[in-house]
Amino acid sequence: MGSLGTWDDFPQALSASLPKFKELLQSDGQLRAFTTSNAINAPATFGIKSSGSNSTLLITMTNGKAEVSTGKPSAAQFTLSALSQQWEEHFKPVPTPPHQSYWGMFGMNIKQRGIEVQGDQNAFAHWTHVWRRTLELIHDAYCGPMQEDSYQEPTEDHLVGRYVYISAPIWGKCKVFYETSGSGSQPIVFLHTAGSDSRQYHGVMNDSRMLEKCKMYAFDLPGHGRNFPSRSYYPGAHTNTEESYVGCIASFVKALGLDKPIICGASMAGQVCLAVAIRHEEVGAGGSIPLQG
Repeated sequence: MGSLGTWDDFPQALSASLPKFKELLQSDGQLRAFTTSNAINAPATFGIKSSGSNSTLLITMTNGKAEVSTGKPSAAQFTLSALSQQWEEHFKPVPTPPHQSYWGMFGMNIKQRGIEVQGDQNAFAHWTHVWRRTLELIHDAYCGPMQEDSYQEPTEDHLVGRYVYISAPIWGKCKVFYETSGSGSQPIVFLHTAGSDSRQYHGVMNDSRMLEKCKMYAFDLPGHGRNFPSRSYYPGAHTNTEESYVGCIASFVKALGLDKPIICGASMAGQVCLAVAIRHEEVGAGGSIPLQG
């Protein structure tokens, strides 16, 4: 791991790790896949720096290649900026929320003080997959590869899937896909994150401990995954409100006749779990587990 020092100067704080970072930029297959495209017909540069400093780490992308240099924010199309103490937290071996990612610090509803994207906001959004991977590589160069929990890949899949009709406010009648597993006494409903589907929970729904203790369910939110679109609104008019989401969960619980299930979700689904806790009688929930995404 790199030596701890002041993060007021972002490139300087990473100086001992830059050789390793340059090596990772050239060898990382994921970054190469992101940057190998004939659509990249001109170099594009973004920066990373600490608030109050012009000393900037610059990443320049061309078709199939990324290079690092130092300079000023003016040389970049956009620059990711954060307070020095936020970068120090982010580059710990195991960062704690919300410092585990720039998105976590940036926040979707609760923006962290000091986080700022300077420059072209459209370019920032366009190159999201690249700058996210770049920060992961910088973290690996500085701290070493992130240690992952050991997990034994199951040899048998225990999930069974089918469709059920539910009715939700705004969305109306919807045909939604859900999966279930387990034979335990405690029902639990897992809610996926925005833009995803219930496949996020295949790991926990195949876990031997959970299979024994719980009866697990995970459904695709209307407009997501393997669901049919609602006929109550035009394509492209899908919206997600607390009323529609809580109503959807309540309708799912009722349709399957679940007895006081625990409702669990992360990120967007974690937020609705807070609403479920407040409106538990309406939903028919026995508890909720909101998680950060």
